[in-house]
Amino acid sequence: MRWTAVVNPTAGRGRTRKLLPHLTDAFAGTDLDVDLRVSEDLEDAIRIARGAFDAGLGVAACGGDGTVNALAGAAADHGGVLGIVPTGAGNDFARHLGLDRRRWREAVSLLETGPVGAVDLGRGELTGDGDGGGTDATVRWFTSVANAGFDSEANRWANGVQWASGTTLYVLAVLRTLATYRPHRFHLTVDGDEHDIEAWLVAIGNTRGYAGGMQVTPAAELDDGQLDVCVVGPVSRFEFLRSFPRVFRGTHVSHPAVDMHRGKVVELASLDPANGSPAIELYGAGERIGPLPARMEAVPGALQVVVPDTAPVPKQPRA
Repeated sequence: MRWTAVVNPTAGRGRTRKLLPHLTDAFAGTDLDVDLRVSEDLEDAIRIARGAFDAGLGVAACGGDGTVNALAGAAADHGGVLGIVPTGAGNDFARHLGLDRRRWREAVSLLETGPVGAVDLGRGELTGDGDGGGTDATVRWFTSVANAGFDSEANRWANGVQWASGTTLYVLAVLRTLATYRPHRFHLTVDGDEHDIEAWLVAIGNTRGYAGGMQVTPAAELDDGQLDVCVVGPVSRFEFLRSFPRVFRGTHVSHPAVDMHRGKVVELASLDPANGSPAIELYGAGERIGPLPARMEAVPGALQVVVPDTAPVPKQPRA
């Protein structure tokens, strides 16, 4: 297979830019037929990837979750094969597949011989009138976790910060958001089962984790055609902060204020009137999708991706 390696130099708050000479050497040290392209921004990375997929090439995404999420969507749309070289800050999707950011050179070598896995993706679509809901512009693939409520507000703030990254950044965002945020009322539907809830946050997981290792939906799998839903109910701010570290181990699911659901189709709407307040927004894999209401769906086998032999997904040898 011929490859285009798409490098997002801003991934990992500039970490990937610093690694660029090493990435170049790593690809040169293989027998791969590869064209390494440095993108100007995420939109440019998507444009490069689409062109490569149209030409029948594989695409290696060199970056973090934002880069991988964007190029996975392009791969799903074009039926192409994606490789992942995890050089970003979070790398939660890569982690679920068994790819280690500390050993990213192994991911480069894997492009030569690794099997191709068929994995699920989530697909989110805005269903309201805001932001052009119901149009192609508001349909987004997501690799890891879609979220609304407390963590989407934390996500929004974190995306504007340049001086921190990874889990440290998200913890800072949690502490900042906790000072002003309050639980909201939502209407949650999972495969037709309806719930009116009050919650700090609702997380819809295609994978186990997000935000650099937080195992918010720890039982999620990439080959079951299902989304796992975590609802954190209206505990006190003190209790939220006290229990927060449990999300790193996935043990928060046993807390009495946490409810878990699973289904193929998840719909979420806000029940709180706007009253001049900003709309509650949906994020997917760290990127803004838009204001609720929204519909999320698990799409089985939507992405073909090069994986290690140990990856917990169905695999086939390289053709």
